Amino acid sequence: MDIWDYLKEKQKFIYKHWLESFWDSFGESSAYLKREADQFTNPFAYHVEECFKGILKSIVEEFDWEVIDPFLDRLAQIRAVQEGVPSKAVKFLVDLKGIIRENFGEDILKIFGLEAFLRLEDRINSLLIRYIDFYQKYRERLFEIRLDEFKRNNFLLLKRAGLVVDQNIEDPFSIEKKH
Repeated sequence: MDIWDYLKEKQKFIYKHWLESFWDSFGESSAYLKREADQFTNPFAYHVEECFKGILKSIVEEFDWEVIDPFLDRLAQIRAVQEGVPSKAVKFLVDLKGIIRENFGEDILKIFGLEAFLRLEDRINSLLIRYIDFYQKYRERLFEIRLDEFKRNNFLLLKRAGLVVDQNIEDPFSIEKKH
């Protein structure tokens, strides 16, 4: 048995506590989010749980970026649209390390040694770094959308007030940027 087999046996426990920690980060609204994660009645919770299961499975089984990236990407999309600080958006991955450390850290060190424990932490750290890239991409995109909307609204106000020099210009910001 290696560390990954050991964690596979503990996967349900880790998942339950990790998800609970994530929902608790939403404060009072977490009661609604913790309800049944149905694709149609509670799609937000459904997608979050799907991502958590996929990430955890990939950590303890075959670690493959092609499998993990869509889950990280979806979670980054979700967190990017929520008005919050970036540290709150990445906290769920730090919490995963804490849950494993608190509940299984001593056993992992005794049974598998420090090197195996550090390999596990390296996997989670690499997820964290990759997640930050996805998160930043979506935050930048949201900023660009808000900035374009601000420019468009100001242009229209100036045009209505007759303060635009060239009246032939319809909307200088109407050309969509390719992303």
